[in-house]
Amino acid sequence: MKVTELTLHEVEASPRGNWIFVQLQTDAGISGIGEASQSGNDALVLSALSLMRERLVGCDPTQPEVLWERMVRSGGIFSGDAGRVGATAISAVDQALWDIAGKALDVPVWRLLGGKRRDRVCLYANLNRGTRDRSPQGFADAAARAVDAGFSAVKATPFDEVRWRSMDRTGVESDAYRGVERLEWTRRAIGDRVELLVDCHQRFDVPLAMKVAQKTLPLNLYWFEEPVPSDQVEALRHVSLHSGHTIAGGESLFGREQFWEYIEKSAVHVLMPDVKHAGGITECRRIAALAETKQMPIAPHSPAGPVSTMAGVHVAATISNFTLLEYAFGEVSWREDLICPAEVVEQGHIAVPDAPGLGIELNDAMLASHRIG
Repeated sequence: MKVTELTLHEVEASPRGNWIFVQLQTDAGISGIGEASQSGNDALVLSALSLMRERLVGCDPTQPEVLWERMVRSGGIFSGDAGRVGATAISAVDQALWDIAGKALDVPVWRLLGGKRRDRVCLYANLNRGTRDRSPQGFADAAARAVDAGFSAVKATPFDEVRWRSMDRTGVESDAYRGVERLEWTRRAIGDRVELLVDCHQRFDVPLAMKVAQKTLPLNLYWFEEPVPSDQVEALRHVSLHSGHTIAGGESLFGREQFWEYIEKSAVHVLMPDVKHAGGITECRRIAALAETKQMPIAPHSPAGPVSTMAGVHVAATISNFTLLEYAFGEVSWREDLICPAEVVEQGHIAVPDAPGLGIELNDAMLASHRIG
């Protein structure tokens, strides 16, 4: 079997960003899909994928790990300013290769990865892309909608106005405490039985992170995600040791080398590799294995479309140190129908599919309705 074509599909999802899907065709009539959304530069990732087309045509797609190594070695893909874009491109192709390999052998991807440890994968609802009203009441209402839909864990991102590098520290702290107010309203809306996760989007320096951490201790947060820039490993470790919160992070890292520094230094309590950026299914499995050596749990980052979600489901099903998988809640009303069979989330869980490959296909009619260009 040989790869014959690589096709790209860009879909208009919401004002916060588009979804990009990759489809690999083969001479056996089998195709595989992957997702390359949220690289930070859609135009550049589309260009990178177009360039990869020539390298992939003629390759055997049933050897995803071999091709992964070849793709990484071919261009220093995990270094430099374009690293995230290159890693996103490789990650999408890797997902599609595993999809083809499973279909070729008539088995689900999880079986190729060694077997599933769970039949259902627990999700938490990321509210960010579905929260149009950014007032405290808007955050509370978005969380309540997710709880009504059956989720027992929700994540808010209330600090996006904060710019800690600003000279006006009074204004910066005021913006941070406005975020705390949003969290207080959210906690009151969902009650004490629902887990509340908080993503700080790397908005703080250490002093401000510690102040906000102290103010949010009464809210009983499940975790306090990425309070400081992800490349400031020692600062992140300091907050992990002294804030009183469970610290999560790693969504913007790619490759085992970057994750290993987090693991070795215990920079976070919970590691968050993203199947779209960390290196695809292949590398996420390796990262999880490294984390397991330090008894560090994995909660895959995944606030994008249904294809990367399902790739994350297969990874989550097979790793022993899995906890929760992220799910972009409320972004678009037609999300579940973009794939066949339609995405089904019940009581905050997705069933691990038994169909070959990833167990899904793109819905051509819905794709045509929302495709860009």
